[in-house]
Amino acid sequence: MSADSSPRPLIVVNANAKRGGRRIAAELAKRLPHMRVAMTRSIDELDALLREQPQDSPVFAAGGDGTAISLTNALDRAWAKPARLPPIGILPLGTGNAWARVSGVSALNDAVERLAGHHGPLPTRAFSLARCEGQLTHFCGSGWDAELLDAYRRQLEHAHGPMKRVAKSVGGYLIAVFRDTIPRSFMRGLPHVRVETLDGEVYLPDANGRIHRMVNVYPGDVLYEGPAAVAGAATCPEFGYRFRAYPFAERLLNFLHVRVYGANSAVGALTIPKLWVGESKLPNMNDWLMKRVRFTFNRPVAFQSAGDPWGLRESCVIEADDRLVDVVDWRQVDRRDD
Repeated sequence: MSADSSPRPLIVVNANAKRGGRRIAAELAKRLPHMRVAMTRSIDELDALLREQPQDSPVFAAGGDGTAISLTNALDRAWAKPARLPPIGILPLGTGNAWARVSGVSALNDAVERLAGHHGPLPTRAFSLARCEGQLTHFCGSGWDAELLDAYRRQLEHAHGPMKRVAKSVGGYLIAVFRDTIPRSFMRGLPHVRVETLDGEVYLPDANGRIHRMVNVYPGDVLYEGPAAVAGAATCPEFGYRFRAYPFAERLLNFLHVRVYGANSAVGALTIPKLWVGESKLPNMNDWLMKRVRFTFNRPVAFQSAGDPWGLRESCVIEADDRLVDVVDWRQVDRRDD
């Protein structure tokens, strides 16, 4: 097939997006005429659109982590769980933009300029995915992260004027932490969690970041039982705004980085700077790499997936998907030569 007759990469824009879906779609179509731009208003429209797209042609999500993961799940549905998902790209329009940052881009204009100046096949890198309650994701869990996201979203909804810009920044996250998440944790105390591996292959990172396989570990073994300020799993090292919440997430493909942080609110508040940059050897920090994990809590806890709140959970199973997804590697996408 000639270059001219090759399927055009597809950019999917949510017509209902708060940041102006129609305006963004028009801008992208103008600046990237070699790509196809489509707006969708519902999951059904998105699924129908993707069923018409060739499986080996890149598909871009214009949005944040939730949008990118929604697209990934739609691609999974479009061809009934294909052996390998089509290549995807992320045009960052969200707030934290964890997946976009990890793949090498943090601003929409930068991504568009790179696409406009690039020629030939788009370079990609392989990412692992997690699955929870039938949905693909790249990070999910309970505790401060889920409560923080809930508080952060409420804060955005009520912010106006200059405070709106502050609320959408790193400062907004920190305000939510200190004004809502930590005080709530003080009042309620930490939940307790039981962490079971559902697969016998478990690895531990040592003080130097090297990975070592645990011996005499079997499916159903309890690896931890105790307090949990955070209990989650991820295949993406970042949580948004360069917060490296899961620094070992990419060490082994098709594995989860499972993390439980058991410090109380006072200790946790003091260690936020270290947590932000991915420091792992902290008191009360527990890290494993495994393929399947079950969390069981002593009370209902807030739960989130890819930055979207999922309500309360008392138990959940998270597993590494057995496939990889090729994500556009923005570090290797050429800029336009002016």
